[in-house]
Amino acid sequence: MNIEERIGNYHKLFPKYPLLYIVSNKRMEGVWYIGKARFRKTGYYGEYPTNYLARVRSLFPDCKKVLHLFSGIVKDLDSITFDCNPKLNPTVSGDVREIEKYFPENTFDLIIADPPYEKKDFEIYGVEPFNKREIVRKCQCVLKNKGFLVWLDLMVPPFSNKLWDFVGLILVTTGTNCRFRGTTILQAKKDTGKTFGGGNENIGMG
Repeated sequence: MNIEERIGNYHKLFPKYPLLYIVSNKRMEGVWYIGKARFRKTGYYGEYPTNYLARVRSLFPDCKKVLHLFSGIVKDLDSITFDCNPKLNPTVSGDVREIEKYFPENTFDLIIADPPYEKKDFEIYGVEPFNKREIVRKCQCVLKNKGFLVWLDLMVPPFSNKLWDFVGLILVTTGTNCRFRGTTILQAKKDTGKTFGGGNENIGMG
């Protein structure tokens, strides 16, 4: 599916929601307004706003092998969940910094990630801060060629233009007195050689 088809499927399923647009013929952009009253009332800190996951999945109906990274309590049929807290009953519990030890290369069509955003979030979850650039790099390895990473955060995560195409940016707002978040969508390039190597790769918005 191309970008136009993905946006078209979203508009078909959610005709009353804000439109997404194509920018420079290569990237989808838009704003999702999801009010406080629409949060699921489970009491779990950091869960997705109501309908956020459905909106994301509407953009990728062709992606069959899906991983939820930093999954928390998310329930998504036919998907794999990964979290450091085994009490949340993820499919796989482990250290995200070693994700390549849990999954073979070229495993997933889509990774949906909702990491801790700031220092206080890491403290609430009881985990040590990690290098987001390195996690993004490792996600590229376990994705299939042209697979997608959907990353919800307070910023666009650091990424290499050699490893990724920047194909989407959607602002997510949940009401007054709440942090703005952004959904960054990256598409993996798999013809660039070594994935986990160091070096001073180009970091940019594309």
